[in-house]
Order: sequence, then C-alpha cells, then structure tokens
Amino acid sequence: MAQYFSFVSKIINSLASKAKLKQYQQLRSKKFRQKYGLFVVEGLKSVNELTASGWPLETILCTPAFLERYGEKIDFTFDLISSEEFALISHLANPQEVLAIAQIIPRDTPVSDWQIALDGINDPGNLGTIIRIADWYGINTIYCSSNTVEFYNSKVIQSTMGSFLRVNVIHGDLTELLTGKEVYATLLNGENIRTITQPTSGVILIGNEANGIEQATLAAVAHTPITIPGKGNTESLNAAMAAAICCERLVG
Repeated sequence: MAQYFSFVSKIINSLASKAKLKQYQQLRSKKFRQKYGLFVVEGLKSVNELTASGWPLETILCTPAFLERYGEKIDFTFDLISSEEFALISHLANPQEVLAIAQIIPRDTPVSDWQIALDGINDPGNLGTIIRIADWYGINTIYCSSNTVEFYNSKVIQSTMGSFLRVNVIHGDLTELLTGKEVYATLLNGENIRTITQPTSGVILIGNEANGIEQATLAAVAHTPITIPGKGNTESLNAAMAAAICCERLVG
C-alpha cells in the first residue's frame, strides 16, 4: 500500500510540474503575464542580478547542458528541466538555457530629478535600450503611453541587460502622468538642444519611431519643444538614439 501511495504521489507531482510548465509557456502573451502576475527573465547575467536584488521569484529553470557549462558559477536554487521543455518556455532564438520566472510587483521608489516619457514606442528593443540608457544616466522613472510596448515583454526585459531592476516604468495616460511637470518634447522644430539653457530637472518626452509625438499629447501637455539639429538628409533619429543624445545634453 505504501508503494502505491508513493507511485500516486509521483504522478501527481509530475502532473503539477507539467501544468506549471504549460503556464510558463503562456507567458509569451501579455494576457497571461497579467493573468498570472509573472514574467520571464533569461540569461545568466540577468538571473544573477535578479536574485541578488531580492526580487520575488517563483522559480529558476535550467537544463543539464547549462549545468555542465556554468554549474560552478551559479549561486541560486533551481528546477532542472529538459532542453526540449526549456525551448518551449524560452523566448530567445538561441537561449542560454537558464531563466527565471519572476513575479510582477508594484514598485514605489523616489522619483529622480529627471524622467523620460515615451509616446507610442512600439519596438521592444527600443524600449529596453531606453531603459538601459535611463539607468546609465541615473534616471529611475519612465512614463509610457498606454500604446507603448509593455514593460514585461520578454524582448524588453532581455534588451535592458538587467537595468529593468533599477528603472520603474509606469504605463498610463501621458496627459495625467505629465501634468504639472516640466516637459521637454523632442520635435523637428524646437529649441536647439546644444544651446538651450541647462535645466536641472524635467521630463524628456520621446515620440513614436515613425510618427513622433501624437498631436493630441502635445496639445494636452504643457511643454518646451527641443530639437537635435542634424547635418544630413535623414528624416529622424531612432527613438533610443534620440533619448541618449537628450540625456547626454540635458542630464549628463
């Protein structure tokens, strides 16, 4: 009888594990990230930073192949899964075969003197890079319009290279988020960013990669127009590049 219960227990544990793995596969979708309150963080560097930060985790998953290569370099507990199971959860074309399932948590940090606001940034790589730029310049808060790509998108998280741990990204209505703030809006026609009187604080507003800042946003938010003068014929800069130049001129 004891052997029977042991056998049943193993089956139940296996089914629970399979159910969890299926849940983790669903985290590719924003709908399920919001439903379960979980997101995926991939790569040894990011997972190490995540564990060191004390961010609440559900689990860390890795494969036998990963343990063979990096077993002596890890300092965290984990669950072992096959490479085939890992591939179903991973969002990367060439995964490092270690990832964390982290909890989505509310964040309450004092706002830095400078912030960044993003209007309609669609590319996850751009948002991730802007988060990394913000972290470099000591900016810990980014305001995002509701149509900007989601912060917990795995490509966003991956491209931040761990900076998501130190930068709070707030999605919502930019009109409400920017009310009462000193906003510097990046436009084709504005005050030269190289000669503008150096402000000590404010919000750098960056628009969509193709269309810029929405006219409705500009009409609703009091702002100072600024521009990055160019000498060539290209129509505009990549949003992350524009953010970096603005941070160097205004914040750096």
